[in-house]
Amino acid sequence: MRRAYNSKFGPWPLRLIETLGAIAFALAMVGGIAKAATRLVPQDELKRVGLTRAWFGQVQLDRARHRLDRAMLQGDRLTVLTSAGVVQDFNALTGAVYWTAPIGNDTYPSLGPACNDKYVAVMNGSTLYILDRTDGRPVNIRRTGSAPGSGPVLSEKYVFVPQVNGRIEGYSITDNKKLTPWYYQSSGRTMVTPLATPQSVVWTTETGNLYVGNSEEPGMRFRMETKSEILAPPSYRKPLIFVASAAGEVFALQEMTGVRQWKYATGFPVSRSVAAVGDRAFVTSEEPAMHCIDIKTGAALWQAPHVMQFAAASKTRVYGVDDLGGLVVLDAEKGSIVGRIATDHPIHSLVNDQTDRVYLISRDGMVECLRETDSKEPLYHNPKETEKDKKADKDKKADATPPAPPKAAAEKPKSVKSDKDAAEQGDDKPVEKKPDQPAGNFGVKDAENPFGN
Repeated sequence: MRRAYNSKFGPWPLRLIETLGAIAFALAMVGGIAKAATRLVPQDELKRVGLTRAWFGQVQLDRARHRLDRAMLQGDRLTVLTSAGVVQDFNALTGAVYWTAPIGNDTYPSLGPACNDKYVAVMNGSTLYILDRTDGRPVNIRRTGSAPGSGPVLSEKYVFVPQVNGRIEGYSITDNKKLTPWYYQSSGRTMVTPLATPQSVVWTTETGNLYVGNSEEPGMRFRMETKSEILAPPSYRKPLIFVASAAGEVFALQEMTGVRQWKYATGFPVSRSVAAVGDRAFVTSEEPAMHCIDIKTGAALWQAPHVMQFAAASKTRVYGVDDLGGLVVLDAEKGSIVGRIATDHPIHSLVNDQTDRVYLISRDGMVECLRETDSKEPLYHNPKETEKDKKADKDKKADATPPAPPKAAAEKPKSVKSDKDAAEQGDDKPVEKKPDQPAGNFGVKDAENPFGN
């Protein structure tokens, strides 16, 4: 085999070109790492406000073509989805990558992810992918009935996909034999991601309606009209469901009955979900301003102007992003500004109503986790429900069900005579025979036609 080389200059220039190419590639890689480092918040700035960096990581994506679309925090797992349909699962406490799974066609729009303890659900085009939370392998792939309006949500046994036509389709997660889904039909298009709780599935439509149905078996519970468009996904803090409208009103409803606990008016449109932490609810309006509300009474506790996004909360502090793209630190009791971090690029934060960690996320895939200096272990605002608590909820639900009326004492049945016995004994009245029911008669009279025609 002949060696390829330039006959005029010999083989050495080609080797030199290869060497220079390798050096250029290495410099590009180092430059990319250095560029990533400059996008991090400086440690000196963090230390000034009592914070430190717990970890940082880079999502696997081609920054020239794709971007980070959405991140989902569930327990101690942080799951992200890129515009190329790549799902990546992080340890939310250490930043370790559990797995990376490309799904579907990278040219199709992807929606999600939705997560529970065992599975991750993602839409790619009109195809639903359900992945094993352990290793990212697909356990179920199926086409949905129509074009999805937003990302799916997961309950313990079912995945719910909102359709553009207002239908919510429910599919069994693991039972592939159930090909036909059960569904809820609502008025208006469903373009906002629904909410799934252990007992309910909650969704909204562009007509301003909020619907609540059972999440484990078909059955509607109630509907509420807000009389304004709903742009933000509903949120949950047991036993209340929170929903905010474009008219600036925030509603708190009892999950099981639909009774309105309170209503709060911000005065400006709300396009972000309510974050319920402990005994307080945080909502940001387009003013912009952050409102802190008493979760039991709906009373205003304080208001912080120029804060446009809630980030996280600890025992004594509340973190958010202001209208200039800086990270602000607020006093949890009064709402006054304790500190602020400004960077050369706008800061985007994940809304974390579960722990006291602050997650900063950029569109090019940089993820940064911040914590308070003296908070080595995370503070969980909504501890996971134990089996004992679940049993107590079932007992309360059973106690709330009215007891069935007592049955009357059984009477001794009378003897029935046959036609032959009646004729032999010479009874005065022969036994009457019931007329035969015509075909199609379902046991009702014409005036009681169940079809109304």
